[in-house]
Amino acid sequence: MSEFRWAGKVALVTGGNSGIGAAITRRLLELGLIVVVLDRNIDDLQELATKDEVYGRLYPRICDLRHENDVLETFRWIETCLGGVDVLVNNAGITGHNSLVEGSPDEWRHLLEVNVVALCLCTKEAVASMRRRNIKDGHIFNLSSTLAHTIHPYGPLHFYTATKYAVSALTEGVRQELRETKARIRVTSISPGLVKSNIFKSCLGADVHDAVYKKPSLNPSDVASAIEYALNSPTHVQVNEIIIKPMELLA
Repeated sequence: MSEFRWAGKVALVTGGNSGIGAAITRRLLELGLIVVVLDRNIDDLQELATKDEVYGRLYPRICDLRHENDVLETFRWIETCLGGVDVLVNNAGITGHNSLVEGSPDEWRHLLEVNVVALCLCTKEAVASMRRRNIKDGHIFNLSSTLAHTIHPYGPLHFYTATKYAVSALTEGVRQELRETKARIRVTSISPGLVKSNIFKSCLGADVHDAVYKKPSLNPSDVASAIEYALNSPTHVQVNEIIIKPMELLA
């Protein structure tokens, strides 16, 4: 393969310490990008950052995306130390514990802050960074879900589903706004089906985790491949959305 056109560019990945975010981080590093990763826990990333093949190109940073100042400070640091953001991957997301009729405003606010508000704030700051430098090939990825296209009967997923519907609307809204200003920034939504990760174990418990993964599922690397595909597409091609499902669930 000839030198990848994003080599040396700066990517920001939210929620990148494990699961899908970690797979995306590794793929971007393989493609030659400099990667800043935000997460509340960066233990795994700090170990990876010491490896010779990525040393000096991976910057893990502890960040609570619910705190606006944490996010803004990260973007200021990137501008000062790395020049600015060329690729943004809004990957961070959480699910709730309770159904709508048993849930609490605190839980709903938490989901909205991480899944929706933080995504909007990171997008706003990334677009501002790209515009300041008048870049010609920026890219924003929003990690959504097949749940943004359906309503699953499992109650604890319903508010999470609502946040992913919001992500779909926000993705298209940002795309339209960027098109109106003729910005050379592409926006892609990635909507995977069930992916092997610890999100169900951390949010809903081991029993739910075990029950869910009796079904066919994707690997985090499958989602990373979708990111790579969209990045590799010609600059005149806008990949609006990629929906990925395990083969057995295609019916």
